[in-house]
Parts: sequence; C-alpha cells; structure tokens
Amino acid sequence: MIKMNKVFMLGYYQGVVETAPKILSAEKTNELAIAMTIQHLRHAGVDSASINHFLVDDAHADVREVSRCITLNADELETLQAKILRMGQLA
Repeated sequence: MIKMNKVFMLGYYQGVVETAPKILSAEKTNELAIAMTIQHLRHAGVDSASINHFLVDDAHADVREVSRCITLNADELETLQAKILRMGQLA
C-alpha cells in the first residue's frame, strides 16, 4: 500500500478549488477538485479505499460526489474534468 502525504494532498485539493475558474459554481468546483484528486492519487498508486477515506474524512468532500467519481475510470475522469473546465471558458 502506498502511503500518501495528507498535508500535501490537502494542499493539492485546496489549490484546485482556489484556482478553478471563478465562473464555476461551488458544486462544479468541488466536483473538479474531487476528480483531479482521485486521478492524481490513482497515478501515485493509492488504493480506492484510502482515496475515499482521504476525500471524505480529511478533505471533507461531498460523500455522494466522491462515491460517484471514484467509480469512474481514468478516461471518464479526464472527460469529466475537461467538461467542467469548458464550462468555465464558456462564460
């Protein structure tokens, strides 16, 4: 099992939230942060249970959104991120 640096990952998650396009709703901003964090941690080899625990218990992300996004594969996560970012460019 890969050990994650929670302080770094909390900073990563918060950084996504703070740098997301300002036109996005809070819901879409959080969805983007969840999707990007899941993808980042998967690339690092962190297991799904640890990712879920981190997002829900440490980052205080929405449980339903985490549950939905954690079932997506890498391509689906990238598509979701691109779709959300496009929303930020259309305004």
